[in-house]
Amino acid sequence: MASIDLPSALIKSPSFQIERVRRHTKDEVERALSAQGTTMREFWILTCVVGQAYSQTQLAELLAIDASDMVRLIDSLEKHGWVTRDRDPKDRRRQIVTPTKKGTKSQAQLAAEVAAAEDRALDVSTTKQLKSLKKLSKAILQDGEPDKAS
Repeated sequence: MASIDLPSALIKSPSFQIERVRRHTKDEVERALSAQGTTMREFWILTCVVGQAYSQTQLAELLAIDASDMVRLIDSLEKHGWVTRDRDPKDRRRQIVTPTKKGTKSQAQLAAEVAAAEDRALDVSTTKQLKSLKKLSKAILQDGEPDKAS
């Protein structure tokens, strides 16, 4: 089978490049996490709640996950025994998601799996390229936050 060359306009396109890196990295991370019986989005949620308790709504907004998907993801995390949901005593309509001891321990193990998968996905990159990627990601994430100085 003959190889097909990408058009130079795509090769030069930042959005195309970012999408290729994202997909390649996501696929490697998802493979590693599926071997542990979980998903990347479940890992993200667990990582957030290990740092502090959040409501389901806050998690959905923070991670840009649809509220109905969030319910299903938290259900799965509960089945793993990694989180609990409790009514907020200040607002009984809100569900607060907190990690269990097992969840905190599992998050640390999963974080190591994710880091190894990311390393595998990006192993052809140089240290300088990875620094540039992290700098770009940080700039993009900070640009999306409201200016705290104003």
